[in-house]
Amino acid sequence: MKDDLVALKGSLEQLKAVYYRQRGEERKILEKQASLQESLKEIHEEGECLEQVRLLLLEAAKHAREQGRRQVELLVTQALQFVFGADMEFKVVVEEKRDRPEAEFFVCSTYEGDYKVETTPEDARGGGVVDVISLALRLALLHAFRPPVGGPAILDEPGKHVSVEYSPQLAQFLKGFSQSLGRQVIMVSHNQHLADSADIAYLMEMKQGASRVRRIR
Repeated sequence: MKDDLVALKGSLEQLKAVYYRQRGEERKILEKQASLQESLKEIHEEGECLEQVRLLLLEAAKHAREQGRRQVELLVTQALQFVFGADMEFKVVVEEKRDRPEAEFFVCSTYEGDYKVETTPEDARGGGVVDVISLALRLALLHAFRPPVGGPAILDEPGKHVSVEYSPQLAQFLKGFSQSLGRQVIMVSHNQHLADSADIAYLMEMKQGASRVRRIR
């Protein structure tokens, strides 16, 4: 009887070990699922931004649409070249389909060679390019909107997927945008390069369950 009880306790401990291991694996799977859902949400938001720009171009009059197209191309191209290099260009192609104008977006790059490659933003050099295009499109809309929209440009984690290699250029692009157009930029970011480029910066920390904010510049 005593031996049976010892064996039963041993089996129970083994089952507990299996249970806790499976709980740990389940937690990892749930965390990965949450991360994928967040990435999917960000992709949908980027798609909505592109669709808003598309609708803006479609609803404008032909002459105003052409001016808007050139402004969007110029600003987004400047952003891409400033961050990634001079071999990139943003194109907006407007075509009449079913008696309605439709716009498509393309990124042209020579990859520092002579042959030009034209792709959609989603297929151009990864997520960092999409982030810069999305950011530049928002700024272009803000600048080109009529009647003019006043106030600062408020950005939440701009360039979130831009690699560390290109973060300093992104920071300088935002700085140049603010200075050249005379529009204040207010942003929330974990990127140190973006924080260092700010004229005024605050650090938010969680200490003992409470959020604390202090000015660091």
